[in-house]
Amino acid sequence: MPQAIIATYEKGVFKPSQRVDLKEYQKVKITISPLEEDLSADLLVRVAEQGKSFDFLKDQREDIYSLSDGEEV
Repeated sequence: MPQAIIATYEKGVFKPSQRVDLKEYQKVKITISPLEEDLSADLLVRVAEQGKSFDFLKDQREDIYSLSDGEEV
């Protein structure tokens, strides 16, 4: 049965990040798809601005703090 695993390529060898159920010397077909790194802060900001996920914060009922709360940073 096909399975997808994450592996690290190091010194010419693929090292799986989890145990794989294979027989010793079993041949496999490997398709290379480099993993994307974590999203950059800039990209996260753009997604938040363009998406609708944070639109609820525009609702006045969500503004539970006043100018007298806490200290200015």
